[in-house]
Amino acid sequence: MAVTLLTMHGWDVAVPGLLDRTGRLKCPDFLQFYTYGSLVSSGQSGALYVGEAHARVARERVDPRMRLTGFRPNYSPIVAWLMAPLSALPYLRAMALWSAISVLLYFLAVILLAPAAPHASLDRLTLYLVAAAWPGLFEVLRYGQLSAVSLLLVATAVRFSSQGRSIASGVALGLLVYKPNLLVAPVLILALAGEWRLLGGLAAGAGLETLMSLLSVGPKVFVDYLTVLSTLARHPDLIQMFPVESHSASGAARLLLPWPFVGPIVSVLALGLCTWAGARVWNATTDVRPRWAALVLGSLLASPHLLTYDLLLLAIPLLLLADWRWELDGRWPEGLWLAPLVLMYAGAWPGTLFARVFGLQISTIGMGLALVLLFQQTQHQLVRPQPEHDVVDGSPA
Repeated sequence: MAVTLLTMHGWDVAVPGLLDRTGRLKCPDFLQFYTYGSLVSSGQSGALYVGEAHARVARERVDPRMRLTGFRPNYSPIVAWLMAPLSALPYLRAMALWSAISVLLYFLAVILLAPAAPHASLDRLTLYLVAAAWPGLFEVLRYGQLSAVSLLLVATAVRFSSQGRSIASGVALGLLVYKPNLLVAPVLILALAGEWRLLGGLAAGAGLETLMSLLSVGPKVFVDYLTVLSTLARHPDLIQMFPVESHSASGAARLLLPWPFVGPIVSVLALGLCTWAGARVWNATTDVRPRWAALVLGSLLASPHLLTYDLLLLAIPLLLLADWRWELDGRWPEGLWLAPLVLMYAGAWPGTLFARVFGLQISTIGMGLALVLLFQQTQHQLVRPQPEHDVVDGSPA
């Protein structure tokens, strides 16, 4: 699988110029990060949320024929500063370097997660091969997105949590505030579960990053950013142009039932159910594996805006749940537990193709089924808490 996907992706982009073999822009989402960084580097941070400014930079620095029609810049100012060094390079070189950085960040996240999954880590070679063969990684590379940064932050939070460092774990999770839609459910879950130290760290991390964003661009531009977020929260369809690329509960519902009122209703219901189920899991066990699997699953399912590249965060519940079931059952997960793992692993591809044909997101089905089974297992069966030293030193329980 790894060789096949690498060959397909390499063949697609290994042609001269800006377009891949199908005639699409290579790593299309990276273009907006490149224009974000260019605006900051050239002292034009006041225009970060002006669509025409991004279009002008794209014409000047990438290709004079470039057109960005209907573009709505919506990323945090901190992302623009993150991308500023890359914008000093020509576009194609910056794109290639970002792809390499994304791969490195992804495997660093897997390395950080490994000690929290001692059974799966007994065979590190297989673990890394399974990670390398995951279609979700290649979807991130195809888009040129920054999902590897998000994964690394949450993996760091899991690592700190497994070491009993709740405040540091919260700080790492709070740095995810540049994608605020992914923090709504975790904040509610942690509050309902009474995890105040972790929640305090989250507030500190999110507050620090928000303050840095505010100071870097000034109050006016930051207000523009908040206005954009408010608009997209009310109208997520403005940036979700392809329903088959949306994988949250509300996105899957809109794909199946394309009525405007369906999305907001399902989004509110999903947030309530995921918060309740996630908090119950956190209260039922001290094992970091089911806890963080529930937190990530709840975050993804309840998000009003979740596209294919965001499924990279499923690396966390995939690894933690597989290891957790391995310990409880004494073998690789089978039966009902195998289904959600397979559906989540294949959610990005061929899941998106399946959605185009049948109108069903197998990723959403897998996440929902995993959360239901996780809730049932922690509520109705005795779960032996994992000793802290087992998680820290990576030895099997």
